[in-house]
Amino acid sequence: MNQSRRVSILVALVAVTLVACSTTVNAPIEVADGETRQGNLSTVNGSVTVGEDCTVSGKCQSVNGDLEVGDRSRVGALSAVNGSIRIGEEVVVDNDVESVNGPISVGAASKVAGEIKTINGPIELTQAVVERTVRTLFGDIELRDKSVVKGDIVVDSKLGTSSRTKTVKIEISGESVVEGSVIVESKKIEVQVILRDGGKVLGTIENAEVIEEDS
Repeated sequence: MNQSRRVSILVALVAVTLVACSTTVNAPIEVADGETRQGNLSTVNGSVTVGEDCTVSGKCQSVNGDLEVGDRSRVGALSAVNGSIRIGEEVVVDNDVESVNGPISVGAASKVAGEIKTINGPIELTQAVVERTVRTLFGDIELRDKSVVKGDIVVDSKLGTSSRTKTVKIEISGESVVEGSVIVESKKIEVQVILRDGGKVLGTIENAEVIEEDS
C-alpha cells in the first residue's frame, strides 16, 4: 500500500468516526475555561479549542482544522487530519495523540498516557512525558528540557512503493531521556539521532547515525 492511499484511508476512517459522534461542519468547537464536556468533540473544516482547567472525557478530533488544549486541562485523546495539535502546560491526555499532515507540540509538565503518532508532521516535546511509543513517518522529533519517552521512538516503515529518500532528525537535548530504543524500520529513511546537553537513549539505536554534541 503506497503512502497516498494510506493517508486517504486514514482520512476516510476519521471521517466515518466523526459521523458517528456529535459533529460540527464548517464551524469551530470551543470549550470555555473550567468547563467539563462528556463524550467526543468532532469537527470537519473547523478547529477545536479546549480552554484552561477543562475536562473532556472523550476524543477531540478534527479534519481540516487545528486542535488546541489549554493549560491544566484533561482530555481523552486527540486526532487531527490536515491540522496541528498544540498541547499546553500541565495537560493530561489519557490515550493517544495522532496527526496526519500536521505538527504536534506538547508543553511543560504535560503527560500523554498513550502513544504519539504522526504522518508528515514534526513532534516537539518540552519537559513532557509520553508513557508509550512515539512513532513518525516523515517527521522530525525533538525532546527538550528533561522530556521523557518511556517507550521507543519508531520511524515507520510503511513507505509502500515510494522510491524517494528522506532525512529525519531526532534531537534529544536538555537531559531528556528515551527509556526504550530508537528504531528505524526503513532503509529508505536516513535518520540522525542528535544527543545534546545530557540527552540519552537507554536502549539501542538501530539503523541511524548518532551525533553527540556538548552544547
